[in-house]
This record gives sequence, structure tokens and C-alpha cells, in this order.
Amino acid sequence: MTVSEEPKVIFEETLICPVCKSKTLKAVDYLYNTPHTGKLVLSNWYCENCGYKFRDVKPYETREPKLVEMKIENEDDLSALVYRSAFAKIVIPELGIEIEPAGMSQGYISTIEGILEILLDQVGNFCDKECEDRIRSAMEGKIKFTLIIEDESGLSFIKSEKASTRPLILTNSD
Repeated sequence: MTVSEEPKVIFEETLICPVCKSKTLKAVDYLYNTPHTGKLVLSNWYCENCGYKFRDVKPYETREPKLVEMKIENEDDLSALVYRSAFAKIVIPELGIEIEPAGMSQGYISTIEGILEILLDQVGNFCDKECEDRIRSAMEGKIKFTLIIEDESGLSFIKSEKASTRPLILTNSD
């Protein structure tokens, strides 16, 4: 396994906070080279006045579009590490979940269980009690499901021998 270099600061400035409007937002962006995804920009912004935080992971470069898929069959599978780029769509057919990337989507690094927690936080009014219960059961390893990541940037990955990757065929929707 190769050791990545330390992140390099590529942007550092004090900005106006979008929440409290004072010039106390310490913004630092780092360029980080990873073995799986190549170069990433890690943003770590913090307002010293009101405590507002902004964290983000975005690709610095892109690759060929790809589809990453993994069948989650037991509780151990839930601990697999996942990087979902800001450009990736997440699909879990067995739970009826499709999350499209949006303009303000953020990339993140998490486990499969963590992705389910994020989904549970985000579904809000879009999911009834039965839907929430199914997500919670999946988080506990009681439901087998498939995690599919469709990434136009080609950077997302699931770090597991059970994960498969193939080219993503993009179609033009007119």
C-alpha cells in the first residue's frame, strides 16, 4: 500500500460568513492525493464568530464514468469504506432509494452504514415510517440490499473485495 503525501494548502483566506455576516470565516482548502481517486480538494471552513462549519470533498480531476456496485449481505459488509463524489447518484433498489447529485451536492467518505444514516437524515418528508423502518433494518444488517453508485466523474469507490466496477454508459436525455 502506498502512503499518500500530506495534504497541501491551496487556498487560505478569511471570508465573510454566510450565517453571521462577519469577516471571521477561516477558509482553508487542501489538495490531497489518494491512491483510489487521485487528487481531491478537501475544504475545511470555520467561522470563529458563530461556529458555522463547511466541510466538503471534491475531485480535482475526473476519470472515465463508472458504476460501482456491492451486494450487502451481512453486518460486516456495512463497515466497507465508501467514497461518493459530489457527481455520483446513489441507488438502493431494494429500499426504493435513488439520490441524484444536485448543484450543491457534497462528496463524502463514509461506511455503507454511514451512508444509510446520511440517507435517513436526508429523506425527511420524502419517506414514510415504513420506509424509515426498512432503512433502519438495513443499517442493522437485517435486510440484504445492493448499493449502486453511478458516477460521471469516475472517482467514487467502495473499498471491498465484494464490490464490482464497470463503465457507466451515459445516455443523452432530450
